[in-house]
Amino acid sequence: MPGTSIQVGPFLGGLNTFSDPTAVADNELVVCENFELDLDGSLKNRPPITDLGIDFPLDDTGNGNMHILGFFYSENNASFIIASDGDSSTYYFTGSEWSLITDTFSATAMLQFDGKAWLTASTNTEANGGYWTPAGVFVEVPNMPNGEIIVEYKFRMFIAEGKDSDQNGTRLYRSNVLGTPDLWEEIPDFTDIGAGDGQNIVQIVVYFNALLVFRTNSIYVFQFTSDPAAATLSLVVPNVGLNSKEAVDQFESYIYFMYEDKAYEFTNNRANQINVKVPFTASSQAGIYMPYAVSEFNRLIIFSYYNTTFVYSLRTRTWTTWKSTEFGSLGQFVKRESGDGAGIAAYLNQSATVPTGAGRIAKTLTIVDDTTLAAEDMVCKIRTKNFNYQASSIYKRLFWWGVDATFKSSITGLVYPISFNFAVSWQTMKDNGTWGEVKQFVWGQPQSAESGIENTVSVAGTSVTRKFIKFLKSLRFRQIYFEVSFETDGSSTTAPVRLFSLMTYVNPKQTVGKEVT
Repeated sequence: MPGTSIQVGPFLGGLNTFSDPTAVADNELVVCENFELDLDGSLKNRPPITDLGIDFPLDDTGNGNMHILGFFYSENNASFIIASDGDSSTYYFTGSEWSLITDTFSATAMLQFDGKAWLTASTNTEANGGYWTPAGVFVEVPNMPNGEIIVEYKFRMFIAEGKDSDQNGTRLYRSNVLGTPDLWEEIPDFTDIGAGDGQNIVQIVVYFNALLVFRTNSIYVFQFTSDPAAATLSLVVPNVGLNSKEAVDQFESYIYFMYEDKAYEFTNNRANQINVKVPFTASSQAGIYMPYAVSEFNRLIIFSYYNTTFVYSLRTRTWTTWKSTEFGSLGQFVKRESGDGAGIAAYLNQSATVPTGAGRIAKTLTIVDDTTLAAEDMVCKIRTKNFNYQASSIYKRLFWWGVDATFKSSITGLVYPISFNFAVSWQTMKDNGTWGEVKQFVWGQPQSAESGIENTVSVAGTSVTRKFIKFLKSLRFRQIYFEVSFETDGSSTTAPVRLFSLMTYVNPKQTVGKEVT
């Protein structure tokens, strides 16, 4: 068989978009889209996102967007999604329809406390927050402070006005302890977190025996034993804050959050940047009402940065990206906790602004970490580094190459040779016009530009088994990269798609002849 067999992959290093394509490690990828890296080094397609077909109502004038606030769990193990329309109303989802909780305000945050769903109202409205239960109706609580953040800590509720507050953005209000006749006093007690320094409270997370207070440019720890008036307040991370209240999530003893274009992992009162190899970028920032969001789903930390979704695997500590041509920007994943052993499910806070007009609605989107009949058309794609096969000064010949993968759909393989020269194309000569202008060129130079060689193979109708697909094309190169893409809908009909490695057959040909090649 002509050529020496050289394996490319497995790609244990995941995605690396920071380094030059010629400098990334051999086991890293320049593009990794709609894949997850498994522990064995193979790449598996992400689960599909599906539309339940039960639309969420929005205001036709163009005000507001759907915002899922969280899940409320009743005593009989039923769960209800609580969501607001960003304009005037708050709803709950039974699994079959959206039902109104109140049309007096659009809730900004939700907390399950004392068997009730406590809902906060925005500081921009005169309406009061309150609580709701599935068996009852919404009850207004006049003394409850308005704000965008609510958490429970040591049998008390804590509320903050949020990042955009123009009055008391550093103030942390607290209720009385659970069991007192009135949880909220007419003038509630409060603590100022760094009052007067211009840094509003963006979000609060309960972290072990303390409250972790994320501000616009710092992180504080707030804790007390029994009396919150005697609480201690400590600055633990200076000069690092939080982009938005949706840009933080917790998994086990770790907290993951986003600040500017950086992803952080917080543990032991230290914040470490984890996306050095994958700086966050976006191709568009238009039409996004939730530009930053962080979610944990199936041991994946999902960072939504404008219209791009970056995914960090807690199993392999590597990065990939997700892209949905059907639903666009993915936004925040709100996970449903389940103790019945079923696959982990989440619902999506749509990140893109819904267009104005009559019948304005938002889709109810869900994702489950299992291969079912749920389907979403997607392309799973990788692109390797620029390989020179450890011989940059030698031209090589690729006889053929192939892909070791499991799939049941179509596969497209592209091999792209890279050359560097001062070539004069025939089009350049044509554009110069006269023979007097053309004569300055050396007649040995004109050539057509090199292009990638693409092959598509369909295996529709065959079983989902491990296959080796051979791509026939002999070409000469000094540097080369490979691109592989699979078409699938993520359902049990065409999935799973799993890519193991590439195999190339290469021989050296000759050393380079030009001064610069």
